[in-house]
Amino acid sequence: MGTSFRQSIQDLLTALPTQKLEALKQLFWSELNYARANAPLSTRAWTDGAAESLAEAPVLFATAAEGFHIIYCRLAGNLNLTTERLIVGKILPEHPYGLFVFSDVGQMRWHFVNVKYTSSKASGSRRLFRRITVAPYEFLRTATERITLLDVELAQHDLFGVSPAAVQALHDEAFDVEKVTKKFFEKYREIFELAEDSLPCDWSPEQKRLYTQKFFNRLMFLAFLERKGWMAFNGRRDYLRALFDDYIHNDPEKRTQANFHRKRLNALFFMGLSNSREQDVRNEAGYKPIMDLIGQVPYLNGGLFDKEADDETCFFPDTVVAHILTDLIYAFNFTVTESTPLDVEVAVDPEMLGKIFEELVTGRHESGSYYTPKPVVAFMCREALKGYLETALPAEPPEALARFVEEHEGRALRDPEAALEALKRIKVCDPACGSGAYLLGMLRELRHPFPGPEERLRTQTGDHPELPVRGGYRSIRGQYCAPAAVALADRGFRRRDAPAAAQPELQDRDRRQPDRPGPFRWAGNWVPPPTGR
Repeated sequence: MGTSFRQSIQDLLTALPTQKLEALKQLFWSELNYARANAPLSTRAWTDGAAESLAEAPVLFATAAEGFHIIYCRLAGNLNLTTERLIVGKILPEHPYGLFVFSDVGQMRWHFVNVKYTSSKASGSRRLFRRITVAPYEFLRTATERITLLDVELAQHDLFGVSPAAVQALHDEAFDVEKVTKKFFEKYREIFELAEDSLPCDWSPEQKRLYTQKFFNRLMFLAFLERKGWMAFNGRRDYLRALFDDYIHNDPEKRTQANFHRKRLNALFFMGLSNSREQDVRNEAGYKPIMDLIGQVPYLNGGLFDKEADDETCFFPDTVVAHILTDLIYAFNFTVTESTPLDVEVAVDPEMLGKIFEELVTGRHESGSYYTPKPVVAFMCREALKGYLETALPAEPPEALARFVEEHEGRALRDPEAALEALKRIKVCDPACGSGAYLLGMLRELRHPFPGPEERLRTQTGDHPELPVRGGYRSIRGQYCAPAAVALADRGFRRRDAPAAAQPELQDRDRRQPDRPGPFRWAGNWVPPPTGR
């Protein structure tokens, strides 16, 4: 596929919030070679409030291979993952091969949703929802690359031409998030090693690697904060790029003496996101010169941004930082959406930091630092919850408890209120938590919507409140021997506990991270077992 074709796809994705359906139709009809259609779908037989969640009837607006359908659904409010799953469940039986395109009521934010079936002995066949997001302020390189692969002409032909199943296979391949994360990790490793080799310090290889890892951890975390809209510089949401541009064009120092890491990033890390006084000083008069350097940022208070002795002794060259920004942070889509094993954003998500820690940390095999894939984490957490509930609620049938944990369905429970109370009382501890994969996985399970007792006779429709475990702070604890891993776990926990950004403008009351101590601790007195044991 040529560069001009990819550029045409990106231009149309960029135009979706302004040109709306016209851009969508041109994308599939003209560029991706789907046949035109315009057939509203009836919602008359729908129940569970699904029809009321739509602003208008769904429309089948493009087809391929006489059986593959692309269906557009305009929601009555904001995009909502639970609502999307509900609507897809209504449409899918009559349209088994297809792509679902959702927009919010204003047609500003869009989801392209692929549904793939997975199967296991424990749970049988289940639907895996994979989505690509297109919206203002989203960086569309990954979306462009994946949607470009939906061109019907790329589908496998047989003796009878192209079948709906072949087009579905084309879509399943394009929405494979593993290919995105693998490509990201390969680029991450390449630039990480370049940065490590560029350090102008007389340090041991291990010290250089740990210092480089700490620097990359900080920048990756800022990339996710940027995606939440918590940082701005001169009104720009691409915060790190805007900060670097201002430094290049407006910094008064001569280029041979200047260093972006030393002057801007260290000011951001240790005077904006954290400071030696351990308190929020953003409203003090003396903070304005700092704001001129770093813009509007939240106060995070320590953790990953605690200042250490080596932070003032060695700095990465500007050329290396430019590589990190251009070829890594702004070359991939980052998402802060909480993915689950059955609901995935086709982008780089925060769980990737755990995998990177496992692959690049010094001595990972000797220390036993192994990253557990998210599906395994989710399975183990759910099995642990089932075991806990079976002990706490011996009168409940194990099958009903399993359905309550797996599907958040409480109809078969004898006492749903007792089940909710048992979950509220839960205490979880991981004495060797690493970067927190299992504890964060358990938090994700506890934060799923659970049906309340008054809805015992209903299935989940998306309007159930989250289980009120306040961020897990009183329920979840962990410790580990490596400070870098503990900092990663703490950052991930704070990111999930902080309220989501609802508006593009910075509002401190909506975006402030918790500045109290997190639930993770460095077990500084941990001693590894003797060799051979």
